[in-house]
Amino acid sequence: MFERKKKVDPILNWHPNFRVVELLPDIKTVRTGFLVNFAAIFFALVALGWTVATEVEIHNVNRDIDRANGQIEDSAKANTKNMAGSKQFVTKSRSLQFAAKFFSEKVPPLDLLNDLLDARPDNIIFDSVEISPNLLEQGGKKVYMQRIILAGTLTDDTSKPLDAFAKKILAFPSLKGRIVDPEKNMKPEFKHDDAAGVFKFTITLNLKPTA
Repeated sequence: MFERKKKVDPILNWHPNFRVVELLPDIKTVRTGFLVNFAAIFFALVALGWTVATEVEIHNVNRDIDRANGQIEDSAKANTKNMAGSKQFVTKSRSLQFAAKFFSEKVPPLDLLNDLLDARPDNIIFDSVEISPNLLEQGGKKVYMQRIILAGTLTDDTSKPLDAFAKKILAFPSLKGRIVDPEKNMKPEFKHDDAAGVFKFTITLNLKPTA
């Protein structure tokens, strides 16, 4: 029998390794996982900073609102106090306004009152003396004049003392030459009170406007 030949082991190609490993470039795979982590941390920090800034802004706005509300409350209290003071002033100043208007009339009120008191007989009692502006039509035109309304009581059996008193009014220095139509104006209106035995009278005078 023929002897079987032994199988020859393959001979691998061989060549000498002349590489200097220390001098070769690093060609290992670059890992990018840390970039994702870095990006995640960056956006997390940005979101945190934005949240903190927003909370600080909200806090500042709320503080400003509280401060404004406090100022509004203080102003409301001061306004209420001022309104009460103004109302009280208006109430108390009415008498002063009346006095200012009374003394600003073109007919001096005190002079007129002095003349009335000097001419008043003992049997005449004054109830009221009113001086006010009056709009009358004169010569086809409307003219502002002053009007004096004198109301009083005559304690007498007849009304004759009223005629004598009316004539004295015509001679008043404060009214001299200013009474419109003396014959018409100087006729007192009176009414007899039978129960009291007196005459209630009213004398109305319209005065010419001063130049």
